[in-house]
Amino acid sequence: MDIGVKLFASLREAVGREEVTVRLPEGASTRDLLDRLGASYPALAAQRGALAVAVNMELSRPERVLAPGDEVALLPPVGGG
Repeated sequence: MDIGVKLFASLREAVGREEVTVRLPEGASTRDLLDRLGASYPALAAQRGALAVAVNMELSRPERVLAPGDEVALLPPVGGG
């Protein structure tokens, strides 16, 4: 299945694109998606522990099983004060 992944802020800059498509087997989780992205984009792997993951505009846990057509957004940490 193909999963569209939207990248924001520093993640977009690290990858050089606003969105990527990742092919995963049926039954894959958001953890599997992050593993695949980390292997393809080392800059994402370096930030993995601090990322928030949203699936279909809802924050998600790593064990969530993805479905064909799901839209995933990776959100880097936000600082400020």
